Formats: sequence, C-alpha cells, structure tokens
Amino acid sequence: MSIRVQLSLFFGAVICMSMATGVHDSIFNNFLSDTFHMSAESRGYLEFPRETPGFLTVLLTGILSALPVTRMGVTGTLLFGVGMIGIATMGGSYWPMMAMMVIGSAGMHLLQPVGSSVALALSDAANRGRRMGQAGMVSTVGTVLGTGLVLLVLSRFSAQYQIGFACAAALGVAAAVIYGFMHIPDLHQPRTRPTLKKKFSLYYLLEFFFGARKQIFITFGPWVLIKVYGVDTGRMAGLLLIAALIGIAFQPILGAIIDRFGERSVMIADGLLLSVVCIGYGFAAWWMGSTERALPIACGCYIADNLLFALGSARAVYLSRLTSSHDELTSTLAMGVSINHIASMTIPAVAGMIWFHFGYERVFAVAALLALALAALGTRTPSKWQHDAAGV
Repeated sequence: MSIRVQLSLFFGAVICMSMATGVHDSIFNNFLSDTFHMSAESRGYLEFPRETPGFLTVLLTGILSALPVTRMGVTGTLLFGVGMIGIATMGGSYWPMMAMMVIGSAGMHLLQPVGSSVALALSDAANRGRRMGQAGMVSTVGTVLGTGLVLLVLSRFSAQYQIGFACAAALGVAAAVIYGFMHIPDLHQPRTRPTLKKKFSLYYLLEFFFGARKQIFITFGPWVLIKVYGVDTGRMAGLLLIAALIGIAFQPILGAIIDRFGERSVMIADGLLLSVVCIGYGFAAWWMGSTERALPIACGCYIADNLLFALGSARAVYLSRLTSSHDELTSTLAMGVSINHIASMTIPAVAGMIWFHFGYERVFAVAALLALALAALGTRTPSKWQHDAAGV
C-alpha cells in the first residue's frame, strides 16, 4: 500500500484512540472522586499500580518483539478496550476497578512507542517535525470529539461513567481493527529486544524528568480543579475541549517550529514556559485571595499545560536523529517510556504526601523546579545548525 493509504489508516487509528482517551480523561478523576471519595494522598498512591505497566513497557515490548509495530498497536488498543469495558461493568468495587485500570493502562502505555514509530517511519529527514505535528493535530481532533461527546451527550445521563467507559472501549476496538489493516515494510520486521545504550543517555534523562513533570500534572492538575475549585465532569470536559480546539491549529505549527528551529530550542522553551504555568497553577488562589477569582487563572494554566504536552514530540525527533534504524528507534522509544515511568510510579505518592502535609501549592513548586531541570537538559542537545552540518 502507498504511503498516502498508510497515513490515512494511521490517522484513523489515532483519531479513534484519542477519542477514547478524551472520553476517559474527561471522566476518570471525577469517577474516582464520586465513587470512592478519595483524598489527594490516596489518589497519589493509586498512580503506582496505574503507572506500573508504563514501567514494564520495555518488558512488554521485548516479549512482543516478534510482532510488527502495527500489530503491537492492535495488542495495545485491545488491552485498553478490555480495561475500559471492565471498569464500565465492575468499576463500582475498588479492587476489580484497580485490576481493570491496570489492564487498560497496559494497553495505553504499549501504544506510546507505537505512535511515534509509525509517524516517523512515514516521514523523511526533512519533515519529521511536520509529520509528528500532523499526527498530533489528528490526535487533537479526536480529543475534541471525545471530550465533546462527554460534554454534550454523556453528561446528560445518570449512568455517565458506565456509558463513557463503554464508549471508550468501543473506540479502542475500532482502532485495533484499523491497525490490523496496516502494513509498513520497514516496521514489519522482528525487532531486537530493548537495551540500555550509552549514546542515548541524555534521551533517558529527558524522559525521566518528563515522567516526573508529566505525572504531577496528570494526577494532581485535575485533582486541584475538582477538590479545590469544585469543577464538575462537564466543566472538566469543557476545559479539555478548549485545549483540544486550540491544539488543532497549534500542533501543525509546532511541527513546523521543530523543523525550522530544531528540537533543542523547543525543549528549552517548553521547560521555561512550563515553570511559569506551574507557579501560576499552584499559587493562583494565594495571589487572587479566593478560589472564585483564581478559577479562570487555574483553568487557563490547565489548558496551557495540555497544550505544552505537545512539545514532547521534540524528544522523539531528537531521538530519531541518533538512531540508525526504525528497529532501534522503536526499541529506544519503549525504553524511554519505561524510564519516564520510574518517575511516574514514585512521584505521585511523594506529591500526595507533600499535598497532605504542606498543601497543593508546594506540589506545583516542585513541578516548577522539575520543569527548569528539563530546560537545563534541553541545552545539552545539539542545535539545528549542528544537525544540518552533520546531515541528520
């Protein structure tokens, strides 16, 4: 099949999965709060089992090394679907919910190296950033549709959580079917098992600090809005929808910026902007004197953080310049997912204790420091003129 057909299939799978995750992300934290009445500390501890599959991604990828990358996509989307239908049917009890959550998480994390590998395999050296930007834009369109579904339809039903998780499961199965039709010769070869390599040391460090930064916001960003500001499911979906709508235009521009200025500049800017967002998010109520006046600032920071996640594609582009084959790229991406989940598994529990003892403001002060560390690490990557001189 031609690259055009493969791209169409890939974008179809991406839009289905991003719709599914848009539904999931809009309702999951409110589901936990309404069903189990968790504290911030308990919510932090829950991230350990939820993020364990991310840490094990390198092991899962190694076990599935005989499968083509697109068949890994089929496996990941089906696992996600099983987890979501499990939460829809058994989520009212804590331990069954946790088991299904872990299964769904395993599928989502297995997909992380798949998307970047396929997008980069369908690009060339001159348009890697553009292709990643296109994939990000398509993903954002799916998020718009998923969050819009929650906001306009599911929030009207009394059983919105069960219906929402069932819809996410159906969309995951649809993505699996589409991945099953894909055939990319460069990615349909048995892969070597992921191993640590010295030449990727900086990439591993970037992934570790990104994992720490990411998990504070994924876990406690929505939790602040729900617990401190009283944001309900419909408004959470609305915030994600706004971020996604802005992201439709932002993602392609980002890809062009990476190609024009290089991933080094983008990673530095990401860290600096994120540190500002962290401080604004954590201390808005203190500055404004009340949660009512601070709510627009907190919501703005939440939207900005969701947009800044798109800058993470710069790390994948940077890695693609270091690898010598698609095989090595996929294996190293999987290793990066596992490394960033070393932080993802431990940071939420620590952050939950910080919240409990010192307040949520301190959690985001720590996140700001992690963002500055990311910017500092970005300065160690080669600049665009060095890439151009080397011909990569």
